[in-house]
Amino acid sequence: MSVERCTILIADDNPSNLDVLLKCLSRDNHRVLVAEDGASAIARARQAQPDLILLDVMMPGVDGFETCTRLRGDASTAHIPIIFMTALGELEDKVRAFELGAQDYITKPFQVPEVLARVSTQLQIHRLQQRLQAANTELEERVAQRTVELGAALAEVQRLSQRLQAENAYLQDEIRQTHDHRAIIGSSACLKAVLRKVDIVANSDATVLIYGETGTGKELIARAIHDASRRSGATMVKLNCAAISAGLVESELFGHVKGAFTGAVDKRVGRFELADGGTLFLDEISELPLDTQAKLLRVLQEQEFEPVGSSKSRRVDVRVIAATNRDLSAEVQAGRFRADLYYRLNVFPLELPPLRERRDDIPELAAFFVAGMARKHGRQITRIAPSALQALVDYTWPGNIRDLQNTIERAVILCDGDQLTLDQPLVAPSRATNGADTPRAEAAPDDSLRLDDAERRHIIAVLRQTRGVIEGPRGAAALLSLKPSTARFRMKKLGISKSDYMI
Repeated sequence: MSVERCTILIADDNPSNLDVLLKCLSRDNHRVLVAEDGASAIARARQAQPDLILLDVMMPGVDGFETCTRLRGDASTAHIPIIFMTALGELEDKVRAFELGAQDYITKPFQVPEVLARVSTQLQIHRLQQRLQAANTELEERVAQRTVELGAALAEVQRLSQRLQAENAYLQDEIRQTHDHRAIIGSSACLKAVLRKVDIVANSDATVLIYGETGTGKELIARAIHDASRRSGATMVKLNCAAISAGLVESELFGHVKGAFTGAVDKRVGRFELADGGTLFLDEISELPLDTQAKLLRVLQEQEFEPVGSSKSRRVDVRVIAATNRDLSAEVQAGRFRADLYYRLNVFPLELPPLRERRDDIPELAAFFVAGMARKHGRQITRIAPSALQALVDYTWPGNIRDLQNTIERAVILCDGDQLTLDQPLVAPSRATNGADTPRAEAAPDDSLRLDDAERRHIIAVLRQTRGVIEGPRGAAALLSLKPSTARFRMKKLGISKSDYMI
């Protein structure tokens, strides 16, 4: 079998031996390098990377055995096959050569046919080993690449499955809330005035801006408008602008294409696209970043948008209902809200009265919540103690209906009979109780701070009750009727730390 031209290093201090080997190997079309001692042989092997080394045993300085040991101990030369050259009768040297890692030996005096045959055999073996190693390496790389591809495909399937589950859960939640909370409890004159306006605006496509303190039922009114409109057969999609970080709010509203930003490993459908043909409810609209406000204005005016990372516009037919607990006109004057967006949203404003201005509705609301919470927690409660009901009516309710609901749920959990009593007195916050906390009232500049302080104390009290547990059916988020992410956002915004409630 012919061997392609190779580089062979000869290490021998005998000039006559070198001459013989040089001539016969050169005639066999090989490139021959020469070293006259062990040290120079090691240096040349590292530099030239020959295909084979012919190594004499007896050399001055570093002998053949030490040279072989160093070559095998160096990663750059360990793979090079070595043929020792020994005297005919030196059996011990041949054995030691194999122990040190030599592949073969040639006996002196040289027989040219033997030299060529042994050199050819070792070169063929070396070439076959290289090809086998290369084939194994290629196979391992292909297997690794295929494994990565299969892993990516599996991850993609999992992401799609999770996305479908999330979208299904979202729609189921929307349906559940629509059916479970359709009724608006109360018959006070101020509530009836609001509901009359709901009936008037529902049949139009006008943008509605709902004003009201936290917990007054802004989302409930938005659902009432949607249910009474021609869009009631489609979905009402909601987004709490305060619960989404500024960097993700555009993706939530308009969606994004795959690769639009770091972490965008898949296309995402935004809330506007989900609400196409229906209604989009934007709660806490005042929390939108200014740059996103400009893009929202365009959608309201032109009914089209571009997903994040895309240059292709998409048209939608969406009615927008927004809500806020802030005075947006004051936000405009402070430069935190765009005036043009404010005027575009404020087409049909609706102001929801705080619970302290509709005290006549408290008994009916309390009875409704007691019945629901008793079913939820497995309690047999048939009535409210008169003293407890009077306390509920007299309280100012800084957190409004949600505050009332949470208070009743706590009382239901602690109740051990069929009559609801309050576990602790209701103490009004240190603030004016004349109803000056409506979002557009002419109040003192620090009123909003006092409202935040009341909310902060209320959240801390609930966290203390749940011993710091936020998630789960008995966690603080559930007692506050908030999503865990929203509860954490409010805690961060109000500066609530673990030391405030873990006492």
